Amino acid sequence: MIAWLDVAFYGLSAAVGVGVVVALIVWFYAFALRKKLKDRLLSWENPTFGLHTVVLFMLALAFLSAALLSYAFYLKYSVNPEVASFCRSATALFFLLFLETIALYGGLQLQHIQCLGDRGFYWVAFDWNLLKWRVELIPWEEVYDYYVHTDAVLSTFTFILRDRRVVSFQAPSYLRGDIEQIIDYGREKYVFLWRHGRSVTRSSSES
Repeated sequence: MIAWLDVAFYGLSAAVGVGVVVALIVWFYAFALRKKLKDRLLSWENPTFGLHTVVLFMLALAFLSAALLSYAFYLKYSVNPEVASFCRSATALFFLLFLETIALYGGLQLQHIQCLGDRGFYWVAFDWNLLKWRVELIPWEEVYDYYVHTDAVLSTFTFILRDRRVVSFQAPSYLRGDIEQIIDYGREKYVFLWRHGRSVTRSSSES
């Protein structure tokens, strides 16, 4: 039995070590992504992150339950030094795994976002070939037109670009007004600058 407890202890310790490394990598990616989105005006969680949220919540709940159960066994078997020592260590290790899961959730949440900036819409996607986040800026001047489809929960925005590409993204329906305001302002600003630039060019050529 003692040998089995040793194997379980080393297994939990290894899991905690791996969790620390994974959490650090996730937060490194989160900070690297945020540096690329400095001029953001509005950002929101990507709706596809909902599945990750459910999985991580269940995992965190399992680790917390295991920590509480280990502590209960520690109190129950306090007369047995070997078992009590293992249960005490298991309580700490399971609680660390719980905290690492929370940290992992926070780091992933910062990465799974959609973003509107002053210069345009930022399309954020993870490139598995290069193992890094790819951020593509779609400038407002490239947006020829757009339309919106809204249901009870999500609004789907579809951009029709001047190069005939079509780009779609989703956002919570309660943000529809704010998003439309930013899009309209960005496109109107581009039209104003384009017309003003043409007027200046025409005046310079006439003079």
